[in-house]
Amino acid sequence: MYVNYETFEDADRHAHALSGWDQRYDQVGEGVFRSTVKQVSAGGVQVFQESANVRVVQRGQLPPGRATFGLALSGGAPFSFQGVKVDQSALIFSDGAEEFLLHTPPHMSLLGIAVDTDLLESLADVQGFDFPRDAHAQQVLSIPAAAGARVGRRIVEAVEAALARPLEHVGPDAERRFANTVTESILELLMFHVPDREDRLTHACRSEIVQRSHELVLSRPEQPVSVMDLCVALRVSRRTIQNSFQSVTQMNPVAYLRAVRLAQVRRLLIATSQQEVPVREAAMRWGFSNLGHFASDYKSHFGELPSQTLRAR
Repeated sequence: MYVNYETFEDADRHAHALSGWDQRYDQVGEGVFRSTVKQVSAGGVQVFQESANVRVVQRGQLPPGRATFGLALSGGAPFSFQGVKVDQSALIFSDGAEEFLLHTPPHMSLLGIAVDTDLLESLADVQGFDFPRDAHAQQVLSIPAAAGARVGRRIVEAVEAALARPLEHVGPDAERRFANTVTESILELLMFHVPDREDRLTHACRSEIVQRSHELVLSRPEQPVSVMDLCVALRVSRRTIQNSFQSVTQMNPVAYLRAVRLAQVRRLLIATSQQEVPVREAAMRWGFSNLGHFASDYKSHFGELPSQTLRAR
């Protein structure tokens, strides 16, 4: 995994810092240039979050062999990609090795994502997702602003976690989780451009999918199960997973699976003393590696902090 965070006072130095990209940046806005670049590359996926305080024109060639995406996080005005307006209700999607021209506004923040084409298509196939092969021809795809903001936050959180705790993201399993998080997020936005399939599953079939998902979580206590993991293990699409959970539990699968793990932690805390199993160890046993996030989720779910749960004597 490659992880890097830099600040710049020159637009060209900023452009050259992006690994694998052939491009140049021209500062066209007035003022002293200030920018940051945060990069993470792992498992066939590269993500960078860049920000700059003045207007810039970016031009060059996209990385070959990769599908490239752009998601605007903020800006003093809309972006412009290949002459098309880009705001938070739009997703840039281009094929590899294409020439590009991007105008970025002042006070901008942008997510750039490059995914190996084979990886993107294979993960889409695993999910039963009809990959829109001609979507990149449109270059700028319309998406719901709320969905774009949600996906943007999720990817930014993954990047920040890798920057803050790089040692926890070393190794093939950690790289795969990072790559899956990013790729699933992009596929979530592309799904708005795929026609709905008729879902003829009975309620009993959907209940079985939820039950088997629940059992999979219990069988892998130290490894949080992702939606992608469910798709692979149960051999069903992401949409089938989501529809099944919504129908049976009225919850999305991520929230449900997290709740299952939280319940196991609470059961363990109640059954043991602090001396036997400290809160941190109980959380780690069920895949909660960030104690701060765990405590917040626990309180939100049970109405008390884990330290306030009555322990065995």
